Amino acid sequence: MQENWVSSLTKSVAISEYLVPLQQFGGNGVIHSVFDHSFNIKVKDQLINIAHFHEYVSSFGIDLPDQLFHEISPLIQLDNRVKLSEEALMIYSVIGIKKIAFTPKVIYPLNVYSLGIKKKQLIVLRELLDKKNLHTQIGLPLNEQAQLLFSKMCQQNKKWTQEEWQEVVNYFIGRGKGLTPSGDDILMAYQLLLSAVADPRGAELLATLGKTTLSTTDISLAYLKSAAKGYGNSLVYDLLSDIAHDQYEQLEQQVDRIMKIGHSSGKDLSFGMWLALQALEIAEK
Repeated sequence: MQENWVSSLTKSVAISEYLVPLQQFGGNGVIHSVFDHSFNIKVKDQLINIAHFHEYVSSFGIDLPDQLFHEISPLIQLDNRVKLSEEALMIYSVIGIKKIAFTPKVIYPLNVYSLGIKKKQLIVLRELLDKKNLHTQIGLPLNEQAQLLFSKMCQQNKKWTQEEWQEVVNYFIGRGKGLTPSGDDILMAYQLLLSAVADPRGAELLATLGKTTLSTTDISLAYLKSAAKGYGNSLVYDLLSDIAHDQYEQLEQQVDRIMKIGHSSGKDLSFGMWLALQALEIAEK
């Protein structure tokens, strides 16, 4: 399944379904942040990641073919004005104006809630992640409080109080280095997977996140916001989509690709999924 997507992404503009329709955010914005292979624009309160990764589309991302991305590279500077429409992105700078047409384009369906995953289908993923010793690779120190909270998050059929969820959110959100702190990535993946199988703890965690003022980075907030509606990045989506269709042949390679995201983000995401899998009561085959 992924090979077909990668082939499409190298030739087309790929847009996360989460962003559709683009006009919902209004037209005018600015360049918010710039990186080696991507940049974020901010339109109203929404960050949109513009990149040329091809094998990876952010949950709030638009992936461009190499040629298109290189055409706009000289204009990519912080605070430059942009204008977004359904058909194109306009970038304004002191050296000129550039229009990038979104044609041809593909809409990437990244909503894991829509996959209809059954808990029993996750046995193979749980067994695989068990072997990865992820707790030794995450971007957070395993101090006493972290270990206590992780232990609670692993408990099967645990009935959480609002105070316990608040403690988890207060401790992990914003904790860790980088553009997406490790604590955020762990909670996001934990919530996403629980909600994907309609476990009520996913909704409970979401409710707590929704009524808490989250002190973290703008980029991490954008990921958490999209995850709340069921959207993950394309690597996580492809992994869970294959599982939903009982296609396990590429599972280990898919997990390895996820684990390579960023400095520790991919390992943090994988650990969050592992925590959720421990918490689920899954009957063995």
